[in-house]
Amino acid sequence: MAIPTALLKRFYVKGSLHNSEDGFEFRLKNTIAPATVVSFGPIEVDGEPFGPDQVVITASRPRTANTITAKAPLPLHMGKTVTLRVLGPPLTPGSHEIAVHAVTREVGPVIIEIDDSVAPETGS
Repeated sequence: MAIPTALLKRFYVKGSLHNSEDGFEFRLKNTIAPATVVSFGPIEVDGEPFGPDQVVITASRPRTANTITAKAPLPLHMGKTVTLRVLGPPLTPGSHEIAVHAVTREVGPVIIEIDDSVAPETGS
């Protein structure tokens, strides 16, 4: 059962994309249906892949995406928000296209496509 792209886009928390000390991060919120993630990654940013070992997911506790497996899944209950922190270079200011690849027990592979911008840093 394929989930329409427009519906998957609703997982993204608008405006949550920003740079962090060791890369960048954004949030996803499950507003569709309970899901069980059994595989996570890669995350592509403007066509550049970041592997599961470069992604830290914080739900109830932080864990790298490469630890999410069928035997150690990530449950995503309705209303649950998770933060995805991608370790690597910060994003340049401006618009970015992001594709989050995951596999759920319920529907199989999904790709959440995100379009958002990183604001330029302001001096203090």
